Amino acid sequence: MAATVTSALVLGCATAASATAAPPVTALLAPVVELSADRLATAELVAAAKWHSGDPVEAPEREATVLAEAERSARALGGDPEVALAVMRDQIEANKVIQRGRHADWYAHPDRSPLRPPDLADARADLDRITPALVGALTDAGAGLAAPGCEAELARTARRVADERGMDRPGRTALAVSLSSVCA
Repeated sequence: MAATVTSALVLGCATAASATAAPPVTALLAPVVELSADRLATAELVAAAKWHSGDPVEAPEREATVLAEAERSARALGGDPEVALAVMRDQIEANKVIQRGRHADWYAHPDRSPLRPPDLADARADLDRITPALVGALTDAGAGLAAPGCEAELARTARRVADERGMDRPGRTALAVSLSSVCA
């Protein structure tokens, strides 16, 4: 009888402990991957706007602003500013991968180039909304970014998101670039 009571108490404690344990790594990484894909979805508009304006893909002032905002957001949320900066650098580079690819395609095939310039302000407004949300998702993921298996879970989640969104090969490559620094 005492053994049964002890077993029940141990099982009850184990169940209570697992109920309060950290969420699985996949649940922590999914918002990071989703928001990274959202950020990449703006690249086509940015590429088209720059194509029509003649602006270069590189935008050092805008990039510095985005990085400073990511660092501020991470500090305000209690996250790691170095992680936020590393991931945002990757995000910026991934966006440029798509922009350069689109520009190369449009130079080679002018008939595929966008006919009208989109409003770059709309794409930047989306980026300005997504960036702090992504920093928040990184902060929420916290220790999960250093958990064993983070890279494998990140890759699985990225494949799932890419499949769901019908990303082409350049988009999948850019998504991988955007997530390069997520796992510690």
